[in-house]
Amino acid sequence: NNEGWRCLFVGAGPTFWGYFSEGAIKFGVYEVLKPWVKTIIPMHYLAFIVSAAISGLGASLMLCPMEALRIRLVAEPEYARLGWVQGGYQMVKREGYSSFTKSILPMIYKQVPYTITKNVSFDLFTKTAYRTFILSTAAAATTAATSVPLSTKLMIPLTSAVLASVLSCVSSQPGDMLLSVANANGGVRKTHDICRDIMKSDRGFRGFFVGIKTRFIHVGIIVTLQLMIYDFVKRSCGIAATGSV
Repeated sequence: NNEGWRCLFVGAGPTFWGYFSEGAIKFGVYEVLKPWVKTIIPMHYLAFIVSAAISGLGASLMLCPMEALRIRLVAEPEYARLGWVQGGYQMVKREGYSSFTKSILPMIYKQVPYTITKNVSFDLFTKTAYRTFILSTAAAATTAATSVPLSTKLMIPLTSAVLASVLSCVSSQPGDMLLSVANANGGVRKTHDICRDIMKSDRGFRGFFVGIKTRFIHVGIIVTLQLMIYDFVKRSCGIAATGSV
């Protein structure tokens, strides 16, 4: 009522470009690293965790500046009125380039657990589901995923994506809270100071999970769509469906 419908799109620019580059790093680096890391670490899922952690770290570096700008635009109307390009210029002018990187630690705390739980749990859930389906149909252990009915090939990644979205939401919530507080206003607050203030609040440790119900909807939809597209693109490129090999 006060700001009009355009307020719903504040921060859309940095959101698009930030998460576009973040997604490219997160999924691309993860897929490239998995076979290479497995030659060094023979333990299957440990290799996946290491690959996801590295890709999550790279994604953090790509996303941090755009996320800092997005949160500032949403939190402070003065910047929102300028638009995201001029708003970013104003941040640099007033606070220096460090205003885009001051939240790198909270970003890492958010993105690394988020990437590990999202990517690795999706691999784990789909692989378990395909194996269960193959065993339940008394097929050979080496049956290819192409022999699985289309409806099953849709339901397995969809169900796995939903479960992965829940886990990634929970694991990344504390880091997301730290990130929001660190970027909401000007000035520099150290991560451990923010953690201390949250722990000393009335909520205590539960303060790190404020707003998680909303994130279940928001993150749940986004992660589910991301993982479904990720699996579809892999199959379209001739790569085996996630978890099928």
